Amino acid sequence: MAVTRPKTLSSMAVAAAVLGLIAFGLMFMYGNASFAPAGPSDGQAPTADVDGGLTRAAPFVGFPVVIPKGLPDDWHPNSFSFTAAPGTTDAPAAVRAGWLTEQGRFVTVVQSAGKLDDVQKAELGDVGSATGHADVDGVTWTEVPGRRTEVAWVRTDGDVTHTRHVLTRVRPPPHRP
Repeated sequence: MAVTRPKTLSSMAVAAAVLGLIAFGLMFMYGNASFAPAGPSDGQAPTADVDGGLTRAAPFVGFPVVIPKGLPDDWHPNSFSFTAAPGTTDAPAAVRAGWLTEQGRFVTVVQSAGKLDDVQKAELGDVGSATGHADVDGVTWTEVPGRRTEVAWVRTDGDVTHTRHVLTRVRPPPHRP
């Protein structure tokens, strides 16, 4: 007859450590973890087909979508999303395109045919009062506060039956120690 040892706290700790090592080994093997003793690296930003996304989203949002032209060559297109015409959410229909600038800032352009207050609330959170104006290439933008430290520029383009609001959010680069 075999003699069994009593289960002790130390044997449970050894078993947990072995299982932990196996789990970490699998995470490293499948690319879900990395070891960087010098701190995080910048890595590669994802790339998105912003022009194609804006073109394909137009039938779903119910307003003509403008594809931004003349953007700086060093802006990297890295995000696109849209909210379909009302019915699925309370938010107004909108398309969002994002670029990462050479300085590490993220710029988002949002287009929507919703009411300006509704678009601002959906995209920026609380609707803030205008804090200033900026003229860019002959176009006047109204500056409003965004979430956290974001700044948004808003302009309305169109006639009474069709109004398009464009919000541009700029996030500062991430803090690096």
